[in-house]
Amino acid sequence: MESKWRFPDNHYMAENGLDTSDMEMFKKDPVASLAREICQNSIDAWDKGNYPVKVEFSLFEVPREKIPGIEDLSEQIEKCYDYKKDSPKEGKALKSLFREIKKEKIKCLRISDFHTTGITGGINNDKGTPFYNLTKGSGVSDKIGASGGSKGIGKFASFVVSTTNTVFYSTKANDKSDVFIGISKLRSVPIDLQKDKDLMTVGMGYYGKNEKNYPIPEQLSIDESFMREEGSFGTDVYIIGFKDNKGWEESIVYKVLESFMVAILRNKLEVNVNDKYKLNKINIEKIVYDDDFTKKLTKSETKKVQALYELMQDDDSIEEIPIEIEGSKFGTLRVKKYDTQNESSATKQCVMIRYPYMKINHLTTGTFIPYSALCIIEDNYLNKSLRSIENPQHTDWEINRLNDYPDDKKKVRRLKNKLEKFLKDNINELLVKSSGEETDLEGAGQFLPDHDNEGNTGGTGFTNAQVTTSIFNKYIVQNPKTKKSGENGQGYDFGKGNEDLNGELKGREQHEGKKKPMPNPEPKPEPGDEDEKNFKKGDGSILKKIPLSGLKYINIINDKYAGKYDCIFNSEITEKNCDFSIKLCGEGLDKFPIDIVEASVNGKDAKVKDGKIVGISIEKGKKYTISYTVNSDEMFSSEVIMNAYR
Repeated sequence: MESKWRFPDNHYMAENGLDTSDMEMFKKDPVASLAREICQNSIDAWDKGNYPVKVEFSLFEVPREKIPGIEDLSEQIEKCYDYKKDSPKEGKALKSLFREIKKEKIKCLRISDFHTTGITGGINNDKGTPFYNLTKGSGVSDKIGASGGSKGIGKFASFVVSTTNTVFYSTKANDKSDVFIGISKLRSVPIDLQKDKDLMTVGMGYYGKNEKNYPIPEQLSIDESFMREEGSFGTDVYIIGFKDNKGWEESIVYKVLESFMVAILRNKLEVNVNDKYKLNKINIEKIVYDDDFTKKLTKSETKKVQALYELMQDDDSIEEIPIEIEGSKFGTLRVKKYDTQNESSATKQCVMIRYPYMKINHLTTGTFIPYSALCIIEDNYLNKSLRSIENPQHTDWEINRLNDYPDDKKKVRRLKNKLEKFLKDNINELLVKSSGEETDLEGAGQFLPDHDNEGNTGGTGFTNAQVTTSIFNKYIVQNPKTKKSGENGQGYDFGKGNEDLNGELKGREQHEGKKKPMPNPEPKPEPGDEDEKNFKKGDGSILKKIPLSGLKYINIINDKYAGKYDCIFNSEITEKNCDFSIKLCGEGLDKFPIDIVEASVNGKDAKVKDGKIVGISIEKGKKYTISYTVNSDEMFSSEVIMNAYR
């Protein structure tokens, strides 16, 4: 029987639209989804012999008559358009399909893999084989265990990037299959309105050799520049009408790097994108740091791929820890910490990679110290367990997918929770080695009331709060006297002394006739961006940002799990406009800003802007409690910074 397009009837059952759910899930980022699904499928089909698996993306243009059954396909697309051209939802999309299929030359994308088994089972079209599941199955797959994909849904990513919703599969497999088949995902239309208005097509059509839509026993050759050699097993996917939007090559390269960096660097995968980018373990560094490539990415995308590359290097900046849970080793954790000069390169997340070395998602630890981390799970029981709760896009692990299997759900949840705890604990332990000690502060009762079990106050002891503080030399205002100091304005005379934790002056040095520093010298503004130094008041004058030194702060941890803290101090100066911020103290002199998300001053809500509390007024002789919340449940050593604006 002749080979042609066939669009079977639906036996008076469901009418299918153009946009089905299996395609919708890939429309958010179509080209990137395509790259991820294709590479994953190719790695799954590795022939267990030659490394690495090679994947090739090649764009070409072909005269429309070279596409098998093009006239029948055009006629079916026209029927779809005529049937629903007035539909506000589908009319525009169907018009686009009709316009594309009528072009004299059609752009196509060929995706070929090598060092794979090919798609076996096509020679007899046997049910349950990889070829049958790919071409005839929906939500059907024979992949298990460590395979990258096993939902049977990823294949629809190819249709989403096609301007005609049409794809051909051609494979030369190691079971002697050498076949091809065409599939077009259209919508349901009446087969013959004159005879039976209720009988419609199912929407999907096949280009096959008989009424059963068996694959055609020969190799497809649409791209004249390519022909598979004898013994070169693998699969060729032809996307008919490719949406080659600007930057499509970089989009594929980024998604391959972001998803398969570990596989490439371990020599499991090589990818050639239109002969413009050749990704392999030798030249990947050149691409990752190439300005012509990275300028086409966002800053966040650039940071992610560069951090992944750096995490896979063997140097002193990387800490490597075996992942051990319940006495078994499941993989490796790699952590890189950054100093203040390089903190902008940190991703502050742990990328989760599972065998066959594909990224699934990422884990955040809540710490403010800049870092990047990588969790690599090998081919083992943990990998298999996590696969059982993976979503169809392979971008998350969702425990509720095992709701129908409560015993399995309990086991997998326990493993997942232990994995996440292991990663968080070890990352934070590495990062906070230099954290300051928590101190029970003697004499702090002057600042804090006691809380009983009913929430009432009274007494002087501490119950739940932990207090941290630093004792340091400070300047104490000693009856300042104003003296003229030329055109620069006013100068001040001060005494200098040290104060202990209880606020008692331990010594006093008078320096007659000289200007002395005050807690807020009239000074030089703090270094920084010009926008941060000077601010215009309503009358046009300039406000200068002045660091307030000499104030002694006591930080109290109210609820570390909720990130709630109190900062208490007695003010020795009066200022009408101050801001308050927190910095985390890391190793050595490293300090990192921490964003405050909400705050109050003496019980009244305060304004938070860009992670700082702003618009604070303080008066000399008054005690202040600044309550603030940060977005972290981790303990950290901190420095309080207050600035005045004058």
